[in-house]
Amino acid sequence: MLGTILLCVACILILGFILFICIWKIRTRKFKPSKDKTGQQQQLNQDLKDAGFAYDLKNDLFYSVMDCWQREMGYCRLYDEGSADFNMVMHCEPVCFTYNGKRWMIELWKGQYGITTGAEIGIYNTASDDIKTKQFTGTYYDCASDDERLDMSFVLRKNGKVLFKRSGIHWWLTGFKLGEFSHLDTLTMDAKIKFPNRTMRDAFVNGLVDIGYRKKEYSVHSNTVTIHYTTPHSPQPLSNSTPQGILVQNTNSINCGLYRQVTGKYTETLDKLEYLKTAMPELYEFCMHSLYARSFYEAFDWLIDLIHKGHNPDPGPEPGPSPCPGPEPCPCPKPCPCPKPCPCPKPCPKPCPKPCPKPCPCSPATHTKRLPNRICTPCNCQKPQNPCCPCTNSTACECEEKNTEKGMCR
Repeated sequence: MLGTILLCVACILILGFILFICIWKIRTRKFKPSKDKTGQQQQLNQDLKDAGFAYDLKNDLFYSVMDCWQREMGYCRLYDEGSADFNMVMHCEPVCFTYNGKRWMIELWKGQYGITTGAEIGIYNTASDDIKTKQFTGTYYDCASDDERLDMSFVLRKNGKVLFKRSGIHWWLTGFKLGEFSHLDTLTMDAKIKFPNRTMRDAFVNGLVDIGYRKKEYSVHSNTVTIHYTTPHSPQPLSNSTPQGILVQNTNSINCGLYRQVTGKYTETLDKLEYLKTAMPELYEFCMHSLYARSFYEAFDWLIDLIHKGHNPDPGPEPGPSPCPGPEPCPCPKPCPCPKPCPCPKPCPKPCPKPCPKPCPCSPATHTKRLPNRICTPCNCQKPQNPCCPCTNSTACECEEKNTEKGMCR
């Protein structure tokens, strides 16, 4: 029985693979890459726009654009801790310091981002207190504003060989090489950051020293600090050294190999991606949204909601209605027959209007005809049971003389 089931499963897998190859061959049998590289680049960048990235043809790398949607997400250490769940395994080096009334953090990253090898420098700050909740306790930083951007650059090397260079005035300077797989300890990063003044420069240098950097690992020239980033000094995400991190890296290595094999007949990235888009659009879309995809940040929606609500996850119960509502306009009371109890009147603004002059019929047992000069009072003035109500319902209407404005207490 078990052998039959395994045989059926094997047949299904083989048929699925054959179907996949047939579809692939049909879609690509007439494919020829475009000779218009500028047009290819524009189309690719249009496809990347929603992801927050763009492609640099000259340097053959992907990078984050200035006003990408990730700028609204800020930073907290949970992002680094959860990165392995999205096939990202990297070395993280946050450098914290205080400057100009804010707490700042400039972080350096290098590592494997799915099917790309890459590096980043991010600038963040906050003037708010730390978050203290059951889910997370720590600092949440906002991304640097346009006025707070810095002139930065870095060179990423693998086994001593330059992979790529990046430079610019930015808040999040990044670069990613598609199809390149790297182990973390093979990557080194030389980063330069130019600060607006010596005060900020010295605060940053003190932050480097606080996490363990020695003089041979950084240098200072004027207001520019150069960091030779090899082995991180900060505590790393726990997943890096767990079976999960190892499994993620194995998966990344296999995926990079598959990408290179499938697109091996072409040498340029634009041609590779155009071919992949034609052959299997689903895989192409996966590549377009593999870098810091929205699903990565959606895992932290609860944190973003918490930030927008003022770092207060447990607000007290909303105040209920006042035990005694404010006075409402007092309608003219309706007359009630003498034998029935009168309803408790609502509180009235002072002076309370007089009752309607319509006469109230009295009990037939007491009067054989209606007396035009008599009316019913609303209720007896008994001790109130409800503080919002001046009196309780009377057990019977009392007839008073017409010139009496209020019921008499009895």
